[in-house]
Amino acid sequence: MNNKLILVIDDEPEIRTLLIRFLERRGFSVLAAGTLKEGRQLFEQSKPELVFLDVNLPDGNGLNELKHINSGKLQSKVIMMSAFDHNEVKLEAIQYGALDFLSKPFNIARLDQVVQSQLINTNNSK
Repeated sequence: MNNKLILVIDDEPEIRTLLIRFLERRGFSVLAAGTLKEGRQLFEQSKPELVFLDVNLPDGNGLNELKHINSGKLQSKVIMMSAFDHNEVKLEAIQYGALDFLSKPFNIARLDQVVQSQLINTNNSK
């Protein structure tokens, strides 16, 4: 079993479920939140290794939360997600420190590639 903890912050229950199942099948522990407020609480309590963060949430903007995550002591790897495939949003996410950007609906091969490169390969190199 993998010890790495991943936090998913997305307001769409289907996306959260898909990511939880996908990641748990690969041996990760997963926490999930449907709002920024809940996600921030889980983030500060659990200190996840990786965060999947939606850009548009009902109680705020994921890009602002990305800036918050990367400005504090509890920094984490962040993968931004959005159903809106705008280059400006992708560039802004990368500027604020996102390691990658996934468009929804997910291409499972691409999702697997991102997880492999950010967590599994880094674990094997230690």
